Amino acid sequence: MIITTIAQPEIQLGNEISELLELEVAYTRIVFVSAFVGLRTILRLRESLSRHVENGANLRFTLGIDLGGTSRDVLDELLRWDCETFIFHNPFVRATFHPKVYLFETATTATLFVGSNNLTDGGFYSNYEAAVRYDFEFPVDDVEYERLLRPLSPFLNPQGTTVQSLDADLIQTLVVRGELPSEAEAKQHRREQRQRRNQNHRDIPDSPFAPTATHFPPLLPPHLRSEEPTNPQMPEPHEEHESNPTPPRPSGVLVWQKTITPSEALQTNEGSAHIGSMRLTQAGFEDTMGQRINQTSYFRRLFADYHWEPETGRHRNEDQEHTFVPMRIIILGRDYGTHNFEISHKPSGEADQRNFTTAMRWGREFNQIIQQANLTNALFSLYETAAGDADYLIDITDAIGQERR
Repeated sequence: MIITTIAQPEIQLGNEISELLELEVAYTRIVFVSAFVGLRTILRLRESLSRHVENGANLRFTLGIDLGGTSRDVLDELLRWDCETFIFHNPFVRATFHPKVYLFETATTATLFVGSNNLTDGGFYSNYEAAVRYDFEFPVDDVEYERLLRPLSPFLNPQGTTVQSLDADLIQTLVVRGELPSEAEAKQHRREQRQRRNQNHRDIPDSPFAPTATHFPPLLPPHLRSEEPTNPQMPEPHEEHESNPTPPRPSGVLVWQKTITPSEALQTNEGSAHIGSMRLTQAGFEDTMGQRINQTSYFRRLFADYHWEPETGRHRNEDQEHTFVPMRIIILGRDYGTHNFEISHKPSGEADQRNFTTAMRWGREFNQIIQQANLTNALFSLYETAAGDADYLIDITDAIGQERR
């Protein structure tokens, strides 16, 4: 038996599990036990798991629904799979279902993960998590394997009155009882919680903690993005009231930086039309791992949690999509507050490293401001922040990093 400690985000559990699923082995049993489950995470695993089921693997899920951590969309999706799915729930609020166990078993080997990682994008990729990986060889490790699995049997082979097999009637009952939010409702609830914490800047002290860069989950393949539920509510920027003082500049992590070109600064020759946007290109920018970003997918990953929908109109690619992201913007030291900026993306270009696929439109509100300021050669810096009114900050300064007087 080999025992390995996994500390995330340095080592990502999602990558460990993806590597196991890519192996050309005959799994006899695959079991996922998780308190919370994310739709995007299981969609990303669907094709590889289906392939192993077709090759004879028994696939089972034991999932929790406590604290709104698993959505109706997740259960609707799993109901369509060729697998066993059990819902584990104790109605006592003091008894939350919280284990995370992942098992991959063949006739001669097994790999077991036990840790804190939920079956979500955060749990698999970006959160701080810890898990232990056990690798077994049979028959040498038969006794030790049985010893370790025996206490986990209530989760791997669930039974009793706190367990129900997933079916359409169970989903409907949980929805009627208000115990199963939709994916869109869960996202909106999380956003509203953050905004409530930050509604009054005068009453809330600055956080003693500094935000630190971490990994992004893999981008969901284009052919699966349409299966994410649409969110009818576009994110709205938090409105500042005149009676409140200007909030301090939030701390954040630099996620992209570029020198603004004349066309992006809306400086054009007489009789020419400006492009009205910032091209989100590579610009030599390196990610948190010190690697140059793949600009064809990086920004779609960065803004993945926002509501994307098809973008129609003249000169649009058939697969073009867009979203609106609340961002706070500071231009040459002047704070313009938080506004929705449109992000446009072409998924068909993701396989081509040479072109950019994403752009941020200045919008009618800022076209004139940007044009009059003549920001050619100014430095555009994009930060991810922990502020409640906006997840991102645009800070435009002179190229040397000093505010223009």
